[in-house]
Amino acid sequence: MDLSSNTERERTPNKQTISAARTRALIIDAACELIAEGGYDALTSAALADRAGLSKGGLYHHFAKMPDVVMAAYKKASMNVFGVLGSGRPTTFNEYLDEVEYVIFERLLKDPKSLRIISELYPRLMFNDTYIKARRDSFERIMDKQSGNLNRSFVTKVDRDQLKMAVNAVAVFVTGLTTQNREMRSIEKSRELWQWFRDALNAQIAASAKLN
Repeated sequence: MDLSSNTERERTPNKQTISAARTRALIIDAACELIAEGGYDALTSAALADRAGLSKGGLYHHFAKMPDVVMAAYKKASMNVFGVLGSGRPTTFNEYLDEVEYVIFERLLKDPKSLRIISELYPRLMFNDTYIKARRDSFERIMDKQSGNLNRSFVTKVDRDQLKMAVNAVAVFVTGLTTQNREMRSIEKSRELWQWFRDALNAQIAASAKLN
């Protein structure tokens, strides 16, 4: 009996699995388009099914409830913008903040679609009871992974808890800046706020590194 062949077959997605994944991706893309065009209120089950070319039954076959679609759309928009963070293997926290700065001003604020999706959804994910637990669990996993990766790439190690708190603060600040920028539409003011935040956070991390 060829066990290796059986294992290989188990690891290879079948056509049904691939088709389901593609349909889910299609639904998420359609949700992102609706939110980018008309805001959160434009994302209804009827509009989503129509945009994705599915029946409502087909829609709910892949997503049991609309909040799951909202979470998926937010994750996709966030990853499109912030997914590159840490990929350059920064050796200091300041280099990491250089990456964050680039992402804010050269990707996020120049991407109206992602900017609107994130700014429309984040306040609801933050304060609406429907989303709080799912957002918190997802956010916690991302922060754990990112802070661990950063500490491994830093030349001078930083206390893991301090670093996780700092990375969390960056994420919250950047998301808040996203929402604020849509209202005030001032890159200069956004740069001012970012520089103030960056200086304060860098000083905190530098103090933490010295203690270690």
